[in-house]
Amino acid sequence: MTESVHIEKVLPSTPQEKEFIQLPFIVYKNNPHFVPWFNRSLKQIIAGRHPYFNHSQGEFFIARRDKETVARIALLEPKKFNDYQGKKDARFYFFETKDDLRAVSELFSFAEDWARKRKLNRITGPQGFSGFTGAGILVDGFDETAAMTMMNYHLPYYRELIEGVGFEKYKDFFSAEINAELQGLPQKYRIFADLAMKRGRFHTPELKSKKELQVIAREIGELYNNSFGDREEFCPMTRAEIDFMMDDLITATDPSLVKILRHGEELAGFILAFPDISESMKQAEGRLTPLTIRSMMKEKKRTTRFLINGIGILPKYQKNGGIAILFNEITKALRANNVSRAEMTQIAETTDLMISSIRKLDARIYKTHRVYEKHLS
Repeated sequence: MTESVHIEKVLPSTPQEKEFIQLPFIVYKNNPHFVPWFNRSLKQIIAGRHPYFNHSQGEFFIARRDKETVARIALLEPKKFNDYQGKKDARFYFFETKDDLRAVSELFSFAEDWARKRKLNRITGPQGFSGFTGAGILVDGFDETAAMTMMNYHLPYYRELIEGVGFEKYKDFFSAEINAELQGLPQKYRIFADLAMKRGRFHTPELKSKKELQVIAREIGELYNNSFGDREEFCPMTRAEIDFMMDDLITATDPSLVKILRHGEELAGFILAFPDISESMKQAEGRLTPLTIRSMMKEKKRTTRFLINGIGILPKYQKNGGIAILFNEITKALRANNVSRAEMTQIAETTDLMISSIRKLDARIYKTHRVYEKHLS
């Protein structure tokens, strides 16, 4: 007889928390493409120590069959987003599972009841805490390594299970490899960027130190809030969320890889690139120790693989060549770092300007992450 599935709430410093954190290491054992979150970060989130929880709510659960943990999920009520967009959404995140349709069915049945009790009428996901948190289930590109924890890896059966319990596509997000050897942008694109610089009174000041990056960081966060208001998944970040995001940015990247665009004195746009340290993160297996930190710092200095995850430009400059200028600047910076591969992540299928730009860049879309939705009766 098959054991029944039980859903258990995860609280800080409990056996359930340990099982929640360890499940992906079991699901992806010996998989070369999976990149784990850091255990410390997950513990902080489970404990509610993230600025998201200043305005919204969430709980964490595992599904257990007898003594075996077979699935996990975070269920979120994004109150600030719902108020801003006039929605009644619940979200799921940190979803991981073994290939077990019954367990997933039980888990999402529980999730639907959880949402209904809060008078919410739709579940979307995977979606995290902000627009900078990677979203979606990987549905194409299974032979490619995850972009650190910016866009997670999943096995092919995840799509089958999600759709098997009644979820449908909401929106796809693409990842693109930009000109693998980055010998330079196509000539027409470079000419367009140069003309935009001359005609538009734009300039691109260099950031040369962490101190300069700290000064500009909050301005970048505010520009993000003013750049994406037309997206239906958008919600402006609070000052605490901006500071949290920018602290991560300052830790993860180098000032030379943060390109800003000014129109006169006004910050018109930005583009963020990061050294890809996925290999050392895989070796760390979720642990932050002096040894694993040293390994990541070494890879950060020597890697020739980079990620672009963060592009913002004020709407009034989006059709004046601002995007072309930013891509031109970041390409020059990546070439200076002897890049062999650059991946741009989180390109929403509905952002026509970005889709057009990556085509002009001769980029190759090679991963697709899908956010799902289910309307509740």
